[in-house]
Amino acid sequence: MRYKNSLLLVFFGLIALGSQSWAGDFLNQHLPSYLKADIEYRYRLEYKNNFDFDKSKDDADAYNLYRTRVSLDYSPVKPLSFFIQGQDARVSNLSTGTKSLMRNLWDIRQLYAKYEDEVLLDAVGLNKLSFQAGRQEFFYGAERLIGGFNWSNVAQTFDGGRIRFHFSQLHVQLDIFAGDKVGFRSPQEKGANDLFGASTKDRAYAYYATAKAFHETIIENYLIHRQTWKNIAFGPSGPGEVDDYTFGGRLKNKLPYNFDYEIETAGQWGNFNDKAVRAMMVVGILGYTLDCPWQPRAAFEFDYGSGDSNPNDKKMTTFDNLYPTNHPFYGYMDLMGLQNINDYRYTVSVKPNKKLKLQSDLHLLYLDTPKDSLYSAARTVTRTAAAGSWGVNAHVGNEVDLTADYKFNNNVNFGAGYCHLFPGGYLKDTGANNDADFFYLQTTFLL
Repeated sequence: MRYKNSLLLVFFGLIALGSQSWAGDFLNQHLPSYLKADIEYRYRLEYKNNFDFDKSKDDADAYNLYRTRVSLDYSPVKPLSFFIQGQDARVSNLSTGTKSLMRNLWDIRQLYAKYEDEVLLDAVGLNKLSFQAGRQEFFYGAERLIGGFNWSNVAQTFDGGRIRFHFSQLHVQLDIFAGDKVGFRSPQEKGANDLFGASTKDRAYAYYATAKAFHETIIENYLIHRQTWKNIAFGPSGPGEVDDYTFGGRLKNKLPYNFDYEIETAGQWGNFNDKAVRAMMVVGILGYTLDCPWQPRAAFEFDYGSGDSNPNDKKMTTFDNLYPTNHPFYGYMDLMGLQNINDYRYTVSVKPNKKLKLQSDLHLLYLDTPKDSLYSAARTVTRTAAAGSWGVNAHVGNEVDLTADYKFNNNVNFGAGYCHLFPGGYLKDTGANNDADFFYLQTTFLL
């Protein structure tokens, strides 16, 4: 299978590179106007070394990730359309880690009906309304709290529905949606005998409003209710069912003299077992872009997710990261998510031409409190200080990320990156504390 997929990758690459007009258009040129088809093939080589921070163990691992998506959009009449997307996700040569998080053999990733039509309700300024029901992606804002998580080999979808209101004169869009998070289970696996056989007992209800005002400022406001019927682990607080609410907002715009900014903050309340949830998050970004060739940009970002300094009281103050796309934000090694974190990020990027972007990032990673756990980007516990530990350092380490992205054309993309973690006092105070490395090489073809 490994060689078969590699040959397929080379075949697609030669086609896409040799005939840009063919790639991405060939299928649809031979289909009726009410049908649109897309095929995406992605291959990624990943190399991980010492992700347990213990050099005495040989855990270096180089493995291949393959993902194929086939989509069909059927629009029989103008207001109504149907969308189906099949996905085949595979992994080979993996010697450590869990294959089930990277493998999903030929499954229905999305399947929904959509009705969208113009309406005229002048009293409230509503001019368009859409309904979407079925298996679908939910992604909003910067995707720090709810996103498609498409860096993952299997990604993330929900079984649910969405109503979208467009108020074009007010430059406002309002979404109201609800859905159950879909589990990773292939149809071939035992027990997965129907489309909805992979329930995670994890449900979201939300509204998300987006507006443009005040010199094109993006203004977002949201309320997300998460409810689970299974236990979720939160480090020293232990496992339990979640019933929490997250209320927040986001601002983003350009500033005079080539500066730009982004601010997002949210508060969280509700219940976790018999504890009252009281948590919060804050993100702030300030960037500057030089108006010259290569468009050099420098930015500083601060990411904060509260932790729980007293897991034995009646409050749970660890921020619940919900359903995010964490990978682009807190280090490409995915060692931390937006829970119990203080991340000081320094970014420098250049664009030598329209197709190529080079970027370097330095993350100074700290726990909000060492009495809580170190949570990965997947929201799982990586390490917890021993009970009764005194004077544990909060500095997890410093991560350096070097990445390159090259867009050959609209149908072919290449990416590569190297990342290194220099361990800090927290790892040294709590166990193994050796350096860790990560490398990836990725190609994506759209046919």
